[in-house]
Amino acid sequence: MKNKYRIIQLLMLCLLTTGSLMAQAPADSAATAAPSGEIPTIFYNWSFYYIAFLFIVMFIAIVVMARVIKTITKGMVPAEAAKAEQAIVAEESKETFWQIIDRKFLTKAVPVEREADVMLNHDYDGIRELDNALPPWWVWGFYLTIIFAFVYVINYQVLGTGPSQAQEYNNEVAQAEAQQKERNAKMADMVTADNVKLLNTPEAIAAGKETFMKNCVACHGQNGEGSVGPNLTDEFWIHGGGIKNVFTTVTNGVPTKGMISWKAQLSPKKIQEVASFVLSLQGTKPANGKDPQGDKWVDDSAPKDSTAAAPAADSTATATTK
Repeated sequence: MKNKYRIIQLLMLCLLTTGSLMAQAPADSAATAAPSGEIPTIFYNWSFYYIAFLFIVMFIAIVVMARVIKTITKGMVPAEAAKAEQAIVAEESKETFWQIIDRKFLTKAVPVEREADVMLNHDYDGIRELDNALPPWWVWGFYLTIIFAFVYVINYQVLGTGPSQAQEYNNEVAQAEAQQKERNAKMADMVTADNVKLLNTPEAIAAGKETFMKNCVACHGQNGEGSVGPNLTDEFWIHGGGIKNVFTTVTNGVPTKGMISWKAQLSPKKIQEVASFVLSLQGTKPANGKDPQGDKWVDDSAPKDSTAAAPAADSTATATTK
């Protein structure tokens, strides 16, 4: 079957070669191109029509010869091969429209049942070679990448409906910042003696003062000068100074001295605020201050400006025992 196509190709090659040789003479002898708007002089030359007639005759001859070759080859094909070819034709006739499109124009893959049709004569130690197309899954994957690329370019480069890389980055950063704020809000009350930090903002100091005024003035006085409890405004501390020690004292209390534990009544955040307020009273020297108790405390780890400015003389002390 393949031989007839080779013969037709040879005839077409001969036709083109003959036509080009025959057309060379009138083309050489013809005048140059006619001015614009006029009929080319080649149409007035009888050789043009003669060559066109020969082309038509040769084309008809090729068609006739192809049909003759087809008829001859049918008689030369063995009966079994003819039946196999008829079975293939019958099978192809049962294919749907999309199956035909897929087989002829898309994947062009031959089914496993028909691998013998594309089996080559190459034999390598019993291994036969198939002249088959790429697997359908690979071809369809390649087509899908083309479709995706087309949609991507239209969406991002032409219409601009999709976010750019810079926009996606900014969106991710904004989302991460929002999540960080949410985590910080949830962890606001998860303060311990290990991670507690001194608060020196006006809002935190005011909140600590409010907490102390409700719970601690009975023992430490209105200005932290001390009454039943020790003076909170000097440099001497019974249980250690600094934010960590004060936070621990307020949280656990000092039962032996009569100070209760405030962790059941105040949240860790509230205790941090009131401890920060206590430390802000350092050096205020209120009137009627109680004599110093304990040891002088020097917090070498705290920066010099870590505490807030000293409040007015009427500020209150915090609920701790020094």
